[in-house]
Amino acid sequence: MNPEEIIRNYKGSDVYMTETARTIQALLVSDLIKFTNFDSTITAAFATQFLAAVVAAETVVADTAVIDQQVQKTELTMAAMEKAKSKYADVKYFAQKTFPNSPGTQGEFGINDYDKARRNAPQMVQFLDEMSKACVKYQTQLLANGCNAAAIAEIQTIRTELLTANSAQEVFKKQRPKLTEDRIIILNTCYSFVTQVNQAAQMVFKTDFAKQNQYVYLSSPATNNLIFTGTVAANSTKNAGNVPFLPENVFAFKNTGIVPLIFCLSSTNDIEGIKIEIGGGATITKSGSELNSGATNLIVLNTDPTNEGSYEIEIDN
Repeated sequence: MNPEEIIRNYKGSDVYMTETARTIQALLVSDLIKFTNFDSTITAAFATQFLAAVVAAETVVADTAVIDQQVQKTELTMAAMEKAKSKYADVKYFAQKTFPNSPGTQGEFGINDYDKARRNAPQMVQFLDEMSKACVKYQTQLLANGCNAAAIAEIQTIRTELLTANSAQEVFKKQRPKLTEDRIIILNTCYSFVTQVNQAAQMVFKTDFAKQNQYVYLSSPATNNLIFTGTVAANSTKNAGNVPFLPENVFAFKNTGIVPLIFCLSSTNDIEGIKIEIGGGATITKSGSELNSGATNLIVLNTDPTNEGSYEIEIDN
Protein backbone atom coordinates (compact mmCIF):
# COMPACT_ATOMS: atom_id res chain seq x y z
CA MET A 1 0.00 0.00 0.00
CA ASN A 2 1.49 3.30 -1.08
CA PRO A 3 1.81 6.03 1.57
CA GLU A 4 -0.48 9.02 1.06
CA GLU A 5 0.85 12.55 0.83
CA ILE A 6 0.06 14.65 3.89
CA ILE A 7 -1.56 17.93 2.89
CA ARG A 8 -2.94 20.94 4.75
CA ASN A 9 -6.54 20.54 5.89
CA TYR A 10 -7.31 24.24 5.52
CA LYS A 11 -7.27 26.96 2.93
CA GLY A 12 -5.53 30.30 3.26
CA SER A 13 -2.06 31.05 4.54
CA ASP A 14 -0.46 29.35 7.53
CA VAL A 15 -0.10 32.73 9.22
CA TYR A 16 -3.83 33.43 8.85
CA MET A 17 -4.69 30.00 10.24
CA THR A 18 -2.54 30.39 13.34
CA GLU A 19 -3.74 33.95 13.87
CA THR A 20 -7.35 32.78 13.69
CA ALA A 21 -6.59 29.81 15.95
CA ARG A 22 -5.20 32.09 18.66
CA THR A 23 -8.32 34.28 18.46
CA ILE A 24 -10.66 31.29 18.65
CA GLN A 25 -8.70 29.91 21.62
CA ALA A 26 -9.04 33.22 23.48
CA LEU A 27 -12.76 33.34 22.74
CA LEU A 28 -13.10 29.77 24.01
CA VAL A 29 -11.46 30.67 27.30
CA SER A 30 -13.87 33.57 27.80
CA ASP A 31 -16.90 31.36 27.03
CA LEU A 32 -15.52 28.16 28.56
CA ILE A 33 -18.31 27.50 31.06
CA LYS A 34 -20.93 27.48 28.30
CA PHE A 35 -18.84 25.11 26.20
CA THR A 36 -18.23 22.74 29.12
CA ASN A 37 -21.95 22.68 29.92
CA PHE A 38 -22.63 21.61 26.35
CA ASP A 39 -19.64 19.26 25.84
CA SER A 40 -17.99 17.98 29.01
CA THR A 41 -14.72 17.26 27.17
CA ILE A 42 -14.18 20.95 26.38
CA THR A 43 -12.61 21.90 29.67
CA ALA A 44 -9.81 24.14 30.94
CA ALA A 45 -7.40 21.31 30.15
CA PHE A 46 -8.73 21.21 26.60
CA ALA A 47 -8.23 24.98 26.30
CA THR A 48 -4.64 24.55 27.52
CA GLN A 49 -4.02 21.83 24.94
CA PHE A 50 -5.52 24.09 22.28
CA LEU A 51 -3.14 26.89 23.25
CA ALA A 52 -0.16 24.51 23.15
CA ALA A 53 -1.18 23.47 19.64
CA VAL A 54 -1.39 27.13 18.61
CA VAL A 55 2.08 27.88 19.99
CA ALA A 56 3.52 24.80 18.25
CA ALA A 57 1.95 25.87 14.96
CA GLU A 58 3.19 29.43 15.30
CA THR A 59 6.69 28.08 15.90
CA VAL A 60 6.78 26.19 12.61
CA VAL A 61 4.55 28.49 10.56
CA ALA A 62 7.59 29.98 8.83
CA ASP A 63 9.98 27.69 6.97
CA THR A 64 12.78 30.16 7.72
CA ALA A 65 14.63 27.91 10.16
CA VAL A 66 14.66 25.02 7.70
CA ILE A 67 15.75 27.33 4.89
CA ASP A 68 18.47 28.78 7.11
CA GLN A 69 19.84 25.30 7.75
CA GLN A 70 19.90 24.53 4.05
CA VAL A 71 21.49 27.90 3.27
CA GLN A 72 24.17 27.18 5.87
CA LYS A 73 24.96 23.80 4.33
CA THR A 74 25.03 25.36 0.87
CA GLU A 75 27.40 28.05 2.11
CA LEU A 76 29.74 25.37 3.50
CA THR A 77 29.78 23.63 0.12
CA MET A 78 30.38 26.91 -1.67
CA ALA A 79 33.23 27.78 0.72
CA ALA A 80 34.87 24.41 0.06
CA MET A 81 34.41 24.96 -3.69
CA GLU A 82 36.17 28.31 -3.42
CA LYS A 83 39.09 26.63 -1.64
CA ALA A 84 39.20 24.04 -4.41
CA LYS A 85 39.23 26.73 -7.10
CA SER A 86 42.00 28.61 -5.30
CA LYS A 87 44.04 25.43 -4.95
CA TYR A 88 43.61 24.66 -8.63
CA ALA A 89 44.92 28.12 -9.53
CA ASP A 90 48.04 27.42 -7.47
CA VAL A 91 48.59 23.99 -9.00
CA LYS A 92 48.04 25.34 -12.51
CA TYR A 93 50.73 27.94 -11.91
CA PHE A 94 53.32 25.36 -10.87
CA ALA A 95 52.25 22.83 -13.53
CA GLN A 96 52.76 25.40 -16.28
CA LYS A 97 55.98 26.62 -14.71
CA THR A 98 57.34 23.08 -14.35
CA PHE A 99 56.16 21.74 -17.72
CA PRO A 100 55.94 24.81 -19.98
CA ASN A 101 56.42 22.84 -23.18
CA SER A 102 54.25 19.81 -22.41
CA PRO A 103 50.50 20.41 -22.77
CA GLY A 104 49.96 16.68 -22.27
CA THR A 105 51.61 16.70 -18.86
CA GLN A 106 49.78 19.89 -17.94
CA GLY A 107 46.57 18.07 -18.85
CA GLU A 108 47.29 15.47 -16.17
CA PHE A 109 46.77 18.25 -13.62
CA GLY A 110 43.23 18.81 -14.93
CA ILE A 111 43.77 22.00 -16.89
CA ASN A 112 41.51 20.74 -19.69
CA ASP A 113 38.76 19.53 -17.32
CA TYR A 114 38.58 22.39 -14.85
CA ASP A 115 35.83 24.39 -16.55
CA LYS A 116 33.29 21.58 -16.01
CA ALA A 117 34.48 20.74 -12.51
CA ARG A 118 34.25 24.28 -11.18
CA ARG A 119 30.47 24.30 -11.73
CA ASN A 120 29.66 21.04 -9.98
CA ALA A 121 30.68 19.88 -6.50
CA PRO A 122 30.68 16.10 -7.17
CA GLN A 123 32.78 16.64 -10.30
CA MET A 124 35.13 18.88 -8.34
CA VAL A 125 35.61 16.11 -5.75
CA GLN A 126 36.74 13.75 -8.53
CA PHE A 127 38.79 16.52 -10.14
CA LEU A 128 40.69 17.19 -6.89
CA ASP A 129 41.48 13.50 -6.52
CA GLU A 130 42.96 13.34 -10.02
CA MET A 131 44.85 16.58 -9.49
CA SER A 132 46.25 15.26 -6.22
CA LYS A 133 47.48 12.09 -7.92
CA ALA A 134 49.21 14.14 -10.62
CA CYS A 135 50.89 16.34 -8.01
CA VAL A 136 52.13 13.29 -6.12
CA LYS A 137 53.38 11.72 -9.36
CA TYR A 138 55.37 14.83 -10.29
CA GLN A 139 56.10 15.99 -6.75
CA THR A 140 59.89 15.98 -7.20
CA GLN A 141 59.70 18.30 -10.21
CA LEU A 142 57.08 20.55 -8.58
CA LEU A 143 59.13 20.94 -5.39
CA ALA A 144 62.19 21.82 -7.45
CA ASN A 145 60.20 24.66 -9.02
CA GLY A 146 59.04 26.24 -5.76
CA CYS A 147 55.94 24.30 -4.77
CA ASN A 148 55.91 22.81 -1.26
CA ALA A 149 54.84 19.41 0.02
CA ALA A 150 52.27 20.83 2.46
CA ALA A 151 50.46 22.57 -0.41
CA ILE A 152 50.26 19.29 -2.29
CA ALA A 153 48.99 17.39 0.76
CA GLU A 154 46.33 20.06 1.30
CA ILE A 155 44.59 19.04 -1.93
CA GLN A 156 43.20 15.89 -0.29
CA THR A 157 42.21 17.88 2.81
CA ILE A 158 40.16 20.24 0.66
CA ARG A 159 38.70 17.30 -1.24
CA THR A 160 37.55 15.71 2.02
CA GLU A 161 36.04 19.00 3.20
CA LEU A 162 34.14 19.41 -0.06
CA LEU A 163 32.99 15.79 -0.08
CA THR A 164 31.68 16.10 3.51
CA ALA A 165 29.96 19.44 2.92
CA ASN A 166 28.31 18.34 -0.32
CA SER A 167 27.15 15.07 1.21
CA ALA A 168 25.60 16.90 4.16
CA GLN A 169 23.86 19.28 1.78
CA GLU A 170 22.41 16.48 -0.33
CA VAL A 171 21.25 14.52 2.73
CA PHE A 172 19.49 17.60 4.04
CA LYS A 173 17.74 18.09 0.69
CA LYS A 174 16.46 14.52 0.96
CA GLN A 175 15.32 15.12 4.54
CA ARG A 176 13.52 18.39 3.85
CA PRO A 177 10.31 16.81 2.47
CA LYS A 178 10.01 14.89 5.77
CA LEU A 179 10.59 18.10 7.72
CA THR A 180 7.88 19.79 5.67
CA GLU A 181 5.53 16.88 6.31
CA ASP A 182 6.18 17.13 10.06
CA ARG A 183 5.35 20.84 9.93
CA ILE A 184 2.05 20.17 8.15
CA ILE A 185 1.07 17.61 10.80
CA ILE A 186 1.61 20.23 13.52
CA LEU A 187 -0.37 22.83 11.58
CA ASN A 188 -3.24 20.40 10.93
CA THR A 189 -3.33 19.51 14.64
CA CYS A 190 -3.85 23.17 15.49
CA TYR A 191 -6.55 23.50 12.85
CA SER A 192 -8.37 20.45 14.21
CA PHE A 193 -8.87 22.32 17.49
CA VAL A 194 -10.27 25.27 15.55
CA THR A 195 -12.80 23.15 13.69
CA GLN A 196 -13.91 21.30 16.82
CA VAL A 197 -14.47 24.49 18.79
CA ASN A 198 -16.19 26.24 15.90
CA GLN A 199 -18.55 23.30 15.39
CA ALA A 200 -19.40 23.18 19.07
CA ALA A 201 -19.94 26.96 19.12
CA GLN A 202 -22.70 26.68 16.53
CA MET A 203 -24.57 24.47 19.02
CA VAL A 204 -23.65 26.42 22.14
CA PHE A 205 -24.88 29.67 20.63
CA LYS A 206 -27.87 28.42 18.64
CA THR A 207 -29.87 31.54 19.40
CA ASP A 208 -27.01 34.03 19.25
CA PHE A 209 -26.12 34.74 15.65
CA ALA A 210 -23.43 37.28 16.55
CA LYS A 211 -21.61 34.81 18.79
CA GLN A 212 -21.85 32.10 16.15
CA ASN A 213 -20.12 34.41 13.70
CA GLN A 214 -17.23 34.88 16.13
CA TYR A 215 -16.46 31.18 15.84
CA VAL A 216 -15.98 30.96 12.09
CA TYR A 217 -12.90 30.14 10.02
CA LEU A 218 -12.94 31.88 6.66
CA SER A 219 -10.86 30.35 3.87
CA SER A 220 -8.96 33.63 3.59
CA PRO A 221 -8.84 36.94 5.42
CA ALA A 222 -11.44 39.55 4.56
CA THR A 223 -9.02 41.42 2.31
CA ASN A 224 -8.25 41.57 -1.36
CA ASN A 225 -4.72 40.28 -0.94
CA LEU A 226 -3.17 38.67 -4.00
CA ILE A 227 -0.57 35.95 -3.57
CA PHE A 228 1.77 34.70 -6.29
CA THR A 229 3.99 31.69 -5.59
CA GLY A 230 6.21 29.60 -7.79
CA THR A 231 9.69 28.64 -8.87
CA VAL A 232 12.15 30.21 -11.27
CA ALA A 233 14.67 28.11 -13.13
CA ALA A 234 18.41 28.62 -12.81
CA ASN A 235 19.80 31.57 -14.74
CA SER A 236 16.40 32.73 -15.97
CA THR A 237 13.70 35.40 -15.63
CA LYS A 238 10.03 34.72 -14.91
CA ASN A 239 6.88 36.83 -15.07
CA ALA A 240 5.17 35.80 -11.82
CA GLY A 241 1.94 37.66 -12.54
CA ASN A 242 0.26 40.92 -13.42
CA VAL A 243 -1.30 43.44 -11.03
CA PRO A 244 -2.84 46.88 -11.53
CA PHE A 245 -0.51 49.64 -10.37
CA LEU A 246 -1.61 51.53 -7.27
CA PRO A 247 0.84 53.61 -5.22
CA GLU A 248 -0.86 52.51 -1.98
CA ASN A 249 -0.46 48.78 -2.65
CA VAL A 250 1.90 46.97 -0.28
CA PHE A 251 4.14 44.31 -1.82
CA ALA A 252 5.74 41.61 0.34
CA PHE A 253 8.50 39.96 -1.70
CA LYS A 254 9.69 36.70 -0.13
CA ASN A 255 12.51 34.44 -1.26
CA THR A 256 11.32 30.99 -0.15
CA GLY A 257 14.36 29.19 -1.55
CA ILE A 258 18.10 29.27 -0.91
CA VAL A 259 19.56 31.11 -3.90
CA PRO A 260 19.42 34.93 -4.13
CA LEU A 261 16.64 36.38 -6.27
CA ILE A 262 15.93 39.79 -7.79
CA PHE A 263 12.36 41.09 -7.84
CA CYS A 264 10.96 43.95 -9.87
CA LEU A 265 7.65 45.58 -10.80
CA SER A 266 8.23 46.08 -14.52
CA SER A 267 6.45 47.48 -17.55
CA THR A 268 8.09 44.75 -19.65
CA ASN A 269 8.97 41.08 -19.14
CA ASP A 270 12.48 41.96 -18.00
CA ILE A 271 14.10 43.36 -14.89
CA GLU A 272 14.20 47.15 -15.12
CA GLY A 273 14.34 50.26 -12.97
CA ILE A 274 14.00 49.65 -9.23
CA LYS A 275 15.24 46.18 -8.24
CA ILE A 276 14.76 44.33 -4.94
CA GLU A 277 17.56 41.85 -4.26
CA ILE A 278 16.69 39.24 -1.62
CA GLY A 279 18.73 36.41 -0.13
CA GLY A 280 17.37 32.96 0.68
CA GLY A 281 14.60 32.94 3.29
CA ALA A 282 14.32 36.73 3.51
CA THR A 283 11.34 39.04 2.97
CA ILE A 284 11.30 42.69 1.91
CA THR A 285 8.17 44.86 1.92
CA LYS A 286 7.70 47.81 -0.42
CA SER A 287 4.80 50.11 -1.23
CA GLY A 288 3.77 50.67 -4.82
CA SER A 289 5.10 54.21 -4.59
CA GLU A 290 8.58 52.78 -3.93
CA LEU A 291 8.53 50.69 -7.10
CA ASN A 292 8.41 51.50 -10.81
CA SER A 293 5.50 53.88 -11.38
CA GLY A 294 2.82 52.52 -13.68
CA ALA A 295 4.44 49.08 -13.99
CA THR A 296 2.21 46.01 -13.69
CA ASN A 297 4.39 42.92 -14.27
CA LEU A 298 5.87 41.03 -11.31
CA ILE A 299 9.28 39.87 -12.53
CA VAL A 300 11.60 37.44 -10.72
CA LEU A 301 15.21 36.92 -11.78
CA ASN A 302 17.39 33.99 -10.69
CA THR A 303 21.05 34.55 -11.57
CA ASP A 304 22.31 31.32 -10.02
CA PRO A 305 23.79 29.19 -12.85
CA THR A 306 22.67 25.81 -11.53
CA ASN A 307 20.04 26.02 -8.76
CA GLU A 308 16.30 26.66 -9.01
CA GLY A 309 14.81 29.46 -6.91
CA SER A 310 11.37 29.81 -5.31
CA TYR A 311 9.35 32.81 -4.26
CA GLU A 312 6.14 34.21 -2.82
CA ILE A 313 4.79 37.69 -3.56
CA GLU A 314 1.81 39.00 -1.57
CA ILE A 315 0.09 42.24 -2.53
CA ASP A 316 -2.14 43.93 0.01
CA ASN A 317 -4.54 46.09 -2.00
